[in-house]
Amino acid sequence: MKGITSPQAAGWLLALIVAVLLPLFTGGYLTSILLLIAAWSIVAVSLNLLYGYTGQLSLGHSAFLGIGAYALALIAVKVHVGFWPAFFAAIAISGLFGFLIGIPALKLRGPYFVLVTLGFAAIVGVIALAWTGLTGGANGLAGAPRPTPIPLPWGGRLKFDSLLNMYYFTLFFLIVILFICHRLVHSLIGRTFIAISHDENLAESLGINTMWKKLLSFTISAVFAGVAGALYASYNSVISPDIAYFTRGMDVLACLIVGGAGTMAGPIIGTFVMTAIPEALQIVPSLRTLINGFILMLFIIFLPAGIAGGFKAFSSRWGLKSEERRHGAP
Repeated sequence: MKGITSPQAAGWLLALIVAVLLPLFTGGYLTSILLLIAAWSIVAVSLNLLYGYTGQLSLGHSAFLGIGAYALALIAVKVHVGFWPAFFAAIAISGLFGFLIGIPALKLRGPYFVLVTLGFAAIVGVIALAWTGLTGGANGLAGAPRPTPIPLPWGGRLKFDSLLNMYYFTLFFLIVILFICHRLVHSLIGRTFIAISHDENLAESLGINTMWKKLLSFTISAVFAGVAGALYASYNSVISPDIAYFTRGMDVLACLIVGGAGTMAGPIIGTFVMTAIPEALQIVPSLRTLINGFILMLFIIFLPAGIAGGFKAFSSRWGLKSEERRHGAP
């Protein structure tokens, strides 16, 4: 595949094999943790497209996550629509909100854009908490449905009535979104995203319509976050305002920093580290934030490029030294 070397392809294949086979040998608890890692990885991938490749830092992705979750539940529960129409409608609604919010927000730069996205996330969180007649308020909204069975060509049906099946369902969307992001980043549009992240003024002087390219990146990113929200709602069945709270967006940013922004593997690695370590330590929720903050501080100080970014830099440096030795360079 374009942009992937043989070692990288081997690494991705090994990761896929582990992700597919590991739940078969673990209990329900570990499978649920893997499912959450897959869902939050989708959110991290969505933010990576916007921040890692387009250079636009958003703290409001928890809003699109919440919109996707609540939209699925509300359409299915209140309007009595089946899962699949509700699922795709929830994704479209998340993208629509991303487009509408992006138009005024992306006219701003730097900290002003960050504050607008943070404010939007805070507003969505307050609405989810205060509008009890629609969202259920602090009690949450129950009844988000699981996917309805899919008929198979050779007979039988693909069901999603078990935790393992829901994990594979979520993993499928993570793989699809990773593939789309890879193709997008290595396309002409993706190169304009990267050009904007390096120097927006220079990109604009070269004739790139930076506003519309940023809006495209922001909208796609919102769509991906909405997918994660809808998947989470379907798995959890009950949605609470916590999912749309702005601290969720900060958690996703922390995962991206730990894993490495601007890399394909970074969002997944970071989400795994920031989820697995607190679970392995079995810490209480009040200490989880402290542990995550300590991990994040260590990475910002000692490995600012993140795990994937640091490994990429090390590999490039090692490859360059090996090439110099082969050619007899001093």
